[in-house]
Amino acid sequence: MAIVAEVGKIVSLLMKRPITEDVALEVEATEGFEHLEIEDGTWVGFDEEEHMGGEEHGWTETLILNALSNWVLATRTGRIYPGDTNFVLEGTSQEIIVKRRPDIAFVRSEKVNPSKGYVYGAPDLAIEIISPTERPAAIRKKLREYLDHGVEQVWQVYIDSQEIIIHYPEGTSKTYGVGQVISGLDLLPGFTLELAWVFQS
Repeated sequence: MAIVAEVGKIVSLLMKRPITEDVALEVEATEGFEHLEIEDGTWVGFDEEEHMGGEEHGWTETLILNALSNWVLATRTGRIYPGDTNFVLEGTSQEIIVKRRPDIAFVRSEKVNPSKGYVYGAPDLAIEIISPTERPAAIRKKLREYLDHGVEQVWQVYIDSQEIIIHYPEGTSKTYGVGQVISGLDLLPGFTLELAWVFQS
């Protein structure tokens, strides 16, 4: 009976509209539903295969996260957030329209708003480590959402091909491979990232 009640509870929560922050937090507190995101005011991400990280994903994420964290701590230019941080790109605490969880995110100091809940507004940098099982249409949609809502750079990390593609709001992109170095320029002044180090075996 307890299992039936728990199932009924999560189904009821998933059907509530609009999706408020309180509802979303309760959904994410339920085991197996932590990874869900919101598109157009509706829950998405029920296909677990698209969200399976795996060892390679986790290690690559750790390397990039640590490199950025060390730079942020040295320069005090903002904050770095791991993949369990929720960014509401569109909406309010009473009606969430678009909510994403980039694998890694950077927010400039002047935009940081400490809280115990979600981050309302887009990060300045969003990094997604692309799983081989992710559908191209879903990857493109998420990329467009980030850029349309004010993200300055979106990094798509492809482990198999050992490439990082950086996308910009004006529609341009640049691809980096092993042997090349990403420079932070205006967004991440003084930061550099060697791809050979990121994709070390």
